[in-house]
Amino acid sequence: MPDVREVYEMVTKQKPPEPGALERQQRKQVRSARNKRLAAFAVAAAIGLAAVVLLLANRPAEDVKTPATAPTTRNPIDPAATEIATDFARAVGAFDADRALTYLAESADVPEGLPPEDLPLLISLYEAMGYEQMLDPCRVTGTSASGTQVRCPFDFHNIRSDEIGRGPYHGSYWDITVTDGAISYAHQDWEIETFSPEMWEPFADWVRETSRKDFDVMYVDVGTNFRVTDESVRLWEENSKRYVREVQRGNAE
Repeated sequence: MPDVREVYEMVTKQKPPEPGALERQQRKQVRSARNKRLAAFAVAAAIGLAAVVLLLANRPAEDVKTPATAPTTRNPIDPAATEIATDFARAVGAFDADRALTYLAESADVPEGLPPEDLPLLISLYEAMGYEQMLDPCRVTGTSASGTQVRCPFDFHNIRSDEIGRGPYHGSYWDITVTDGAISYAHQDWEIETFSPEMWEPFADWVRETSRKDFDVMYVDVGTNFRVTDESVRLWEENSKRYVREVQRGNAE
């Protein structure tokens, strides 16, 4: 059809239509029809996409596959682990170094980070301190690639606390790992909340005041830990016994 403006001019001005006006009008109508079809197709595609999303969202859970995770490596519980851990802890408490060593693997990680061959010296130090251990039943706490973990709770006296009427001190425990029938890891977790202010700190202060030379041999740094040496063992025994006598006489805290 001719353009409205061209028709108007033809009627009012008696002007003949411009060449090609009819063709231009036809092309405009074709473009308009094509655009309407494209718009309709876009709407239909959007509706189809929404339907697919809705369908996937409502699929049963069993249809969804999740990646498999690698299983955690765990060894079976060693049936002898509790007995081994108990016997080892008892041997330490009885100051029987030879028996304690029989339960250790060659490269075992023992208390105070010492190599296994130094365990007898540590046990000698415990005896010199006047250490007393009261062991509760040990129990398995878990397994891992390292072996079977066992915990052995205990109460204790130390620095001859029982001789001056203090203690026992509760809440400590051994953590022991048994691997292939031998102990690969054995550490003591000391509960010192009460023991430290009642025994450790007063004794350390007393040694520092009465013999600074002994203090430097017996303790690490400012008294945060003990030294494990032959000379330290000797001085711990001498000074702990002397400390008990001084407390009983009222000359020390």
